[in-house]
Amino acid sequence: MTSSTHPPADLTDRWHEAAARLGASAPADVQLRSGLGGRTLGGPVTAAGELPAWLRLMTASRPGGKIWEGAALADAVLGDAVPRPMILGEHTWREERAAFRATLWTRLRGEILSPTPDLSAPADVDDRWWKDMRTCLDEVRGTAVPSGREVMTQAYIGRIPRFIPALEGADLTVPRWEAAHGDLHWANLTRNPLEIIDWEGWGSAPAGYDAAVLLAYALPAQATATKGREVFSDVLDTEHGRLAQLVICAEIIQASERDEVHARLRPYAERLAAEVLALQ
Repeated sequence: MTSSTHPPADLTDRWHEAAARLGASAPADVQLRSGLGGRTLGGPVTAAGELPAWLRLMTASRPGGKIWEGAALADAVLGDAVPRPMILGEHTWREERAAFRATLWTRLRGEILSPTPDLSAPADVDDRWWKDMRTCLDEVRGTAVPSGREVMTQAYIGRIPRFIPALEGADLTVPRWEAAHGDLHWANLTRNPLEIIDWEGWGSAPAGYDAAVLLAYALPAQATATKGREVFSDVLDTEHGRLAQLVICAEIIQASERDEVHARLRPYAERLAAEVLALQ
């Protein structure tokens, strides 16, 4: 979000204030994790009834918008077949230069699969995990998306030849849109049991997009990528699934100019795009 105002540089005091307002407690020296370019701060707390929980504080120049509303909307509309932390409570307030939204979640039960979005080694998951993942994504794909809520637009997809020149002149009209998490990489997934986190950006995306993202970020770990292709073959090996793969490849190539994760993924994305184009 672009704005002429700037959120407070240090959210720590406000995070502790939010914990108190939501009836949760945490040590003064609790380790907190920053995200979204310094616009969020999260950390473990103890909620009412001695329940282990997680508190995330988000700030913006004004309330509203896709990211601001995403988690609460996901919590309201996604079914029980989608394993994720559940919201225990929320609190919002405004100050002169910023708005704040604090969300109290149940603590993750499982172990995050990767400290980075991509994999550097095969994911330590079994066939049951993959079966649960398939069931989960089928449930997400069938979820109705509120009007105007998009992971990306058709206009953006029309510009991806800037990053994959071989697509110049191709018809990139999305044949089918469906609900997607929108950021389904390996740092947003757990094992024992499977849970999916960070639903702030969910919305409408090209059909098969989540499966394509999962595949793309697994490419450095060939065994996991191969398994992902197998589990989602009926999604990926279709016209819309191939377009979804080209979209995430373009996004990775675009982002490779900005950060190390995508810079190291770029050669894999370029190879995947070439493989998909060879099938067209």
